[in-house]
Amino acid sequence: MRLRNPVVLAGVVGVGTPVLAAGVVAALTIDPGGNSLDSGAATAASPAASAAPAPSATPAPAPPAKIVGTPDQVGFQPDSISFVSATEGWVLGRSYPCAAKPCLSLRHTVDGGESWQQAPVPAPLRTATTGAALTFADSRNGWIRADGKLFSTHDGGSSWRRVDLEINAVMDHWTLSVAEDSVFIAATQPGEQTVLFTSPVDSDSWSETTDIPVGVGGGPDPSAEVSVVGGRAWLFVTNRTRSGARLVGGAWTPWRLPCGGNGPADWHALSEKRVLALCGRPGPGTNDSDGTHLMTAIDGGVTFTETGTLTSGLAFSVLAPADPTHLVAAVDDKVFTSADGGETWTPTYTEPNHHGRARAGEFISATTGFVILDDTGPARNAATMLITRDTGRTWTAVAFDA
Repeated sequence: MRLRNPVVLAGVVGVGTPVLAAGVVAALTIDPGGNSLDSGAATAASPAASAAPAPSATPAPAPPAKIVGTPDQVGFQPDSISFVSATEGWVLGRSYPCAAKPCLSLRHTVDGGESWQQAPVPAPLRTATTGAALTFADSRNGWIRADGKLFSTHDGGSSWRRVDLEINAVMDHWTLSVAEDSVFIAATQPGEQTVLFTSPVDSDSWSETTDIPVGVGGGPDPSAEVSVVGGRAWLFVTNRTRSGARLVGGAWTPWRLPCGGNGPADWHALSEKRVLALCGRPGPGTNDSDGTHLMTAIDGGVTFTETGTLTSGLAFSVLAPADPTHLVAAVDDKVFTSADGGETWTPTYTEPNHHGRARAGEFISATTGFVILDDTGPARNAATMLITRDTGRTWTAVAFDA
């Protein structure tokens, strides 16, 4: 894999062409006022006989509309990132062309993303269509979730085994969190019960906690998220409504989520005290404002205050903190960077086709981080993974199959 050099266009740092992570641009669009694909002059008519009268001039046909873009995506389309050090990480995504679309695929790097190698994927997940995500705790222990199934590896991804947990089959989304030597999974179970599964990272020895004061809600597609830092944890469930709980001193208590009834678009517990929430999540619920903004708590999530505003509208957003001061937020088709803890934000990348939707992001060192943007336009969700090596000031795109 090679990284293309960044370019600066009209004050926006980005890439010169939108053919990047998967060799894909947008699908075909029509520019009705554009030039023909053939830029040469029209061919002249054959000379008429000298005795014949000159024919009347016939207006030349209008040039065809200009075609912008390329056909279907090819190559590797990234969906989920997990790094365990500044050099080693994995990316889960889809490979095209593929007879049984989609074809789940895994890439592995040991040089910080300079090059990528294909890694095995559990056979039952190769045609998974929903909820694909991965988490690695270290160079040997990791998990892949897709289509409601969970697989674990304890040999660095060389082999995978199915993990059977009692999780509600209709769950739309559930997350894993790794803290010290344990992995945690928040989920719901049949009977509208919230559960937290826990296991040592190096084995599949799962236990469960169910006395968590979080309602499942009344919707058909529940999702659950958890974050664990030290001796504290934060968990919430979304299912038309959102409700949460915090673990402090070994006891779970109800937790009031920031951002209004719609909850945060993304959130991170950076320490036992500092919790960040990116508000402005689109959806049927309510928000605390009409814009996308950052909320910060320094008391473990009890009290949030607004830190700064990114955009004036609601957006699909991803927050990727390098540290409490240096933050990156992907908001729809743009990437913003803050060097003052979120008080001010500077746009540092714009998706060339303006069809982007933020999907994932994380920093793997103080300066190096990744962001994944989906293309929601006619290119059928082609995705681009961007890398920064200067804490978000500039971005280049990753070409996995170059």
